[in-house]
Amino acid sequence: MSQGTAGRDLPGHVRKAFRSIERFLPVVDVVIELLDARMPFSSRLPGLTARLGKKAVVVLGKADLADPAETARWQERFRGDGEPCEALDARQPAMVKRLVATIREVAAAEGPAVGRKARRLLVIGIPNVGKSTLINALAGRRAARVANLPGVTRDIQWVKIPGHLELLDLPGILDYRLLKMGEVLRLINTIPGPGEEPETGAGHLCSLLVRQGLADRLPGFSEAAGRVDRFLEEYARRMNFLGAGGQPDVRRGAADLVRRFQAGGFGRMTLERADQSFETVAEPA
Repeated sequence: MSQGTAGRDLPGHVRKAFRSIERFLPVVDVVIELLDARMPFSSRLPGLTARLGKKAVVVLGKADLADPAETARWQERFRGDGEPCEALDARQPAMVKRLVATIREVAAAEGPAVGRKARRLLVIGIPNVGKSTLINALAGRRAARVANLPGVTRDIQWVKIPGHLELLDLPGILDYRLLKMGEVLRLINTIPGPGEEPETGAGHLCSLLVRQGLADRLPGFSEAAGRVDRFLEEYARRMNFLGAGGQPDVRRGAADLVRRFQAGGFGRMTLERADQSFETVAEPA
């Protein structure tokens, strides 16, 4: 693949992101593709690493929020497709150590770097998937800015990693395909912007958990007999979100429900199973 051709047939805003990547691609040895362990398929740019033409390691980030058994199954699925894959909870040194070992193994398979000791890595992923947290974990220090706000990484920077590794951080790339799933990706705090009304977001969350057989994780949902409006009223009462006359403040309750889910307050959940079939949306010409 020649430089400048990887993103030629992609939509404009994705093509712009590819131009940033292609500037550094000739000096990159390994690509680290960071996904959200709760939604590994939907947080991925289909075919991205193949377009870049580099060896890649898939990292399932935010693994502390996902079902560990399902994360293991996703790792098996990726590895079965010939893609090295590691899960990451950045607070767990053993997981960081395994990831570093896998990265070094993949880099070593590329042979020695020409004219330099360090092997260079490129981290890619959609906004707010946890790239800064990953970089800090690999570097063993606060090497990049971290915040729980979509798109916080603004500047391009190289970060030195112990063991003759250098890592390039680029701003997140948002695929046009993911925009069609905006209401779902907002639930895992990926899509920036004001989003929808709290009640709408909470309704999407409930519907998604019902489809995945996880709705019983929400306290009081089964008692509402599948009625989301009734559940949100009862949830607001349960959490003491009351308005005038002691009436449940559904808006506050709905906002709290989504925030708690995003923080793992209802337990570790994976919203896409590894045994599911996923349809990749065709890219426009």
